[in-house]
Amino acid sequence: MTPAAPAFGELRASLLQRIALGVIRIPPLYRGSLRPLWVKLLNALRSGPVDVESVFGRFRVYPTTNLVDSALLIHPCYNQEEIDFLKAGTGPGGTFVDVGANIGLYSVALGNFLKPGGRVVSIEPNPVCVARLRHNLELNGLDISRVFDVGVGDFDGKAKLVVLRNDLAIAHIVRDDAHGDFAVRQLLSILDDAGLQTIDALKIDVEGFERAALEPFFRAAPRSRWPKRICMEHLHDSDVMAGILRGCGYRLVKSTRNNALLVLE
Repeated sequence: MTPAAPAFGELRASLLQRIALGVIRIPPLYRGSLRPLWVKLLNALRSGPVDVESVFGRFRVYPTTNLVDSALLIHPCYNQEEIDFLKAGTGPGGTFVDVGANIGLYSVALGNFLKPGGRVVSIEPNPVCVARLRHNLELNGLDISRVFDVGVGDFDGKAKLVVLRNDLAIAHIVRDDAHGDFAVRQLLSILDDAGLQTIDALKIDVEGFERAALEPFFRAAPRSRWPKRICMEHLHDSDVMAGILRGCGYRLVKSTRNNALLVLE
């Protein structure tokens, strides 16, 4: 029998970790360039997962394995500007789609904001991240029935995951229909299975494969099913994806340090 996971709070930061975090969380010390150093320090003080209560909800993070985990531990308001932007386009009972959900930062934050009655669809192919995503949703009393452990692409088939720099947050899929580890599906098909006809907000982070994930969706889905707000990585005016979004009627509202924020006009 598999032993039960520790209850939330049993793995909170140790006393020494909390003292260190009190210093690390002083701006601008929590910035990304310094995080690898802080992760090594915190792991030396106590290794293993840490329970984090942030402004977005509850998370069990594994900081040595994943950029998102370490960011949540070191900077509890990580990506708050993006999350606030997505929240502003929806409300309780609304709908949110998280493509490349990782451990569920956005899924938890929007899920807590949209409940009761809201619907969140979380899409993530990495089995390690999927397990952590489901656990983090459960820690917040959120529905896990709309977690899809698949990749999103411009084909229906199978793929393998390529993880770079030993960081679960930096990974992309490679098509391998013969020996792939997980299914790849088109976004519209996933949303059909989830029973989602409208999208108030969508976040996508698939390490440069945004076009493969979104272009077929915009070709096939009626405008009524297009997300009203989008948060996505790595969008520049010269990108083909930027032109596709402009052609669909999206306006770039702001570029943060890591993401582009767009609204459908």
